[in-house]
Amino acid sequence: MNTSNRKLDLLCDALIKDHPIIIQAHDFPDHDAVAAGFALQHLLKKRGYESEFCYSGNIQSASLESAIKQLSIQLRDSQELVLTPESQIILVDGFIGNKNVTELSGTVVGVIDHHTPPEKPNCAFADIRDDYGSCATILFEYYTESNEPLDKNIATALLMGLMMDTAFMTRGVTHHDMNAFSHLFFAGDWEMGSRTLRNSLGLIDLAVFREAINACIVAEDFAFIPVEKECTPEVSALIADFFLGLREIHFVVVLVPDRDSYRISVRSEDPTKPSDVVIRKALRGIGYGGGHFHMGGGTIPRDLFPGEQSLRNRFVVAIGLPEKS
Repeated sequence: MNTSNRKLDLLCDALIKDHPIIIQAHDFPDHDAVAAGFALQHLLKKRGYESEFCYSGNIQSASLESAIKQLSIQLRDSQELVLTPESQIILVDGFIGNKNVTELSGTVVGVIDHHTPPEKPNCAFADIRDDYGSCATILFEYYTESNEPLDKNIATALLMGLMMDTAFMTRGVTHHDMNAFSHLFFAGDWEMGSRTLRNSLGLIDLAVFREAINACIVAEDFAFIPVEKECTPEVSALIADFFLGLREIHFVVVLVPDRDSYRISVRSEDPTKPSDVVIRKALRGIGYGGGHFHMGGGTIPRDLFPGEQSLRNRFVVAIGLPEKS
């Protein structure tokens, strides 16, 4: 059965052409969300549907900002849009009610995502594939199953989204992602995409890595890294990946300040400690979090932050280690 083609047709059937269509990425978007929205906007235009692609928050990744410029992605701040009750919203790489998805005026008509939502979306169209490594893979299959040719810029964006969410095809990869990667590698600009992703750090970020190394607290195979310097989500994710690369470490939590909250990045390579399950358990009552088995993230408002030691103990309990005072 041609699942992806049917899904795309169902999405189009749920839309009214003469009502505004808004494709919305999650707040402070990443490569995967931007790639998925960019690809979907192009697909909808092929079907005769004009749309705007937007986000809330800001672009915190230097490599993403560079990719948006190089690939001519038309992405707008949601505050720049004129939204009405007739606006039809399609969420990509996020789900209704999540704390990192700003509620916009209009009606959520569709959701395309690869995260497990807490409950089934209440909208006309939903394509949730939580066994996929990236939302970019889902959009790639929309193209292939509908026999639409892949523009080089779109292929490059999808390739970058897939590589970023799977850490260059090293985690959470399924046969769907491998198939997408093998096609996108040749259809897109692999050299530009990989160079942009690799060169995401600046000299200024070395101070954050130095602090993280000095602040790291290890218990068995669990590393807890509280960082005082503010840094982008991209840098905190790279710090988490760095520590997970140590052979003694199999579960990592990085804590960084972020304006009026604290941001957490989690990584796991232990099948008994899925990142999304552990972070939800650890942050219950003080914040929110989620993600996938291998990687997750969360936020704690500053007025609910329990302190570094208490937070570390919450994760110790959540992953099943003996709690220490």
